[in-house]
Amino acid sequence: MKTLVTHINPHLDDIVGIWLFKKYNSEFADANVEFISASRDAGGDTEEKIFIGTGGGQFDEHKEGLNTCAGSLVFDYLKAAGNIPDLDAKALEKLIEWNLLVDTGKASSSEFDEFSIQSFIRTKDNSSESSRRSVELGQEILDRVLEVLRKREQSKIDWEKAVEFESQFGKGYAVESETVNREFVREKDGDLYLMVDPKYNSVQYFSPEKDISAIYEKVKEKDPEASWFLHQSHHMVICGSSSAPDSKPTKLSMEELIEAAK
Repeated sequence: MKTLVTHINPHLDDIVGIWLFKKYNSEFADANVEFISASRDAGGDTEEKIFIGTGGGQFDEHKEGLNTCAGSLVFDYLKAAGNIPDLDAKALEKLIEWNLLVDTGKASSSEFDEFSIQSFIRTKDNSSESSRRSVELGQEILDRVLEVLRKREQSKIDWEKAVEFESQFGKGYAVESETVNREFVREKDGDLYLMVDPKYNSVQYFSPEKDISAIYEKVKEKDPEASWFLHQSHHMVICGSSSAPDSKPTKLSMEELIEAAK
C-alpha cells in the first residue's frame, strides 16, 4: 500500500503536497497518510513511501532555504513528469505562488489573518487524529480553490471571444461563457458587461458604476414573460442563475440583448 508521510500537526504546504500527490499521481490516489515527529533524517523516499515536508528527502523544503515549500516541490515534480493537465497547471501556479509566500513568511500581513485558510486548517494539536482531520479538511478546501482557479483560467479563454459594442452607458462587452463573472470583468476596461451563461440559460447585465435600470425597463418590455430582476443596487439586471433554477429564461437573442443596451 502506498503511503504519504508528513509531520504531526502539518502546515498548509504539507497538506498541499499530499493533496497534489493524491490528485495527480494515480499510484497515490488511495495512499495512506502517516504522521511522524518532524525529522530531517526519517529515511529516504521509496516507491511505496514518500515523505512530504519532513524526513530530509526530495519533498522536504527544510534543506532548501526559503525558495521552496513542500507544496511547490511536489508541484514542480508532478508538472515535470507530465501528470498535471495544462489548464490545471496554469490554475495551480497561482495557488502554489500564494502557498509559497504564506509558508516562507513573505505574504503581506492582514488584520483578518485569523480568518485565513492557513490559520484555521492547523489546530496545533499534536495528535495523529487531529492531523488527519486537518488533512481531510485541507483537501476539501483545496479542491474548491482549484475549481475557482480553473474557472478563472477558462474565463480568460472565453473572454477572447467577447464582442465589444457601444452602449448608452459607454463601452460595452458581451460574452457567452459558463465562467465569466462579475469578479472577472471588474478587471476589464468596460462600462457595461452582458454575460450569457449557456449552462443555466441565464443572462446578466452588469455595470460597476452606472445605474442600468433603463435596461431593465427595455428588456421587460421586449420579453415580459421572462424572470427579469433589477438588483437593488441598480448595477445588475438578471434573468435566471444557478441559484434560481425555476426562473423563466428570456427568448431574446444575443443580438437583441445587445440592442437593448444601446
